[in-house]
Amino acid sequence: MRAFILMIQFMTRYPVPIAVEFTADHFVRGMKWMPLVGLLVAVPAAVGMMLADGLLGRDLAALIAVVLLIGITGGLHLDGLADTADGLFSYRSRERMLEIMRDSTLGVNGVIAVVLAILVKYALLRAIAPAGAAPAVLVAPVLGRMALVWHSASARYAREERGIGDFVNQTGLTQAALATLSSLVLVGGILFLWGVPPSVIPWLTLVFHLPPIALAVGFAAYASRRLGGITGDTIGASIELSELLSFFVALLVWKYWLA
Repeated sequence: MRAFILMIQFMTRYPVPIAVEFTADHFVRGMKWMPLVGLLVAVPAAVGMMLADGLLGRDLAALIAVVLLIGITGGLHLDGLADTADGLFSYRSRERMLEIMRDSTLGVNGVIAVVLAILVKYALLRAIAPAGAAPAVLVAPVLGRMALVWHSASARYAREERGIGDFVNQTGLTQAALATLSSLVLVGGILFLWGVPPSVIPWLTLVFHLPPIALAVGFAAYASRRLGGITGDTIGASIELSELLSFFVALLVWKYWLA
């Protein structure tokens, strides 16, 4: 349970007044809880969207959902996406790219990446059929945190130092499998609660999980080729990219499968 509390404290802005030592062991044991942390991020955004949809219309409701998703995490993962874009799109040497990613100054590529991520997330959420909007907001953060574990399990840390590298290098397929199992249960439960026919829930659950897993593993391989491994920034970027992909999958599901 302490590992779960640490995940909430590290990945969200929820005020949890319990002191938990930040260790690699706690972090690795907490990886299986990442999808549940994603659900805790998603619930206020989904509730906010449902309330605003009836009062203010879909446009503002989708915007409110996106803002809440950012606010609950403090923009932590968007910051990782921005730093990753600044580094990778500088096309410098491996060492220089890692230096750029560590620099707190936000570059043009980072600004473009953040703006595009927010706009695309809003556009996708705005385009999802009304029946699928709220479950999509619930499902995407769950899948994004599940993908984080696969990204961490697929490559070693790029820098030769302690800290976040300790938990990255100790995260493996066991943690990824446990996080996936947790995500399967949560996503299946969300679809069931939203009235999706039980006969198609297993197939839909599989459809939702495969793309973010493939993206997270592929992105880890790409980062390893360019940077020599992954970093905290690429982990944050993997969450944002997986959420975007999950919203896109939800758009297709409710447009062509559950229409």
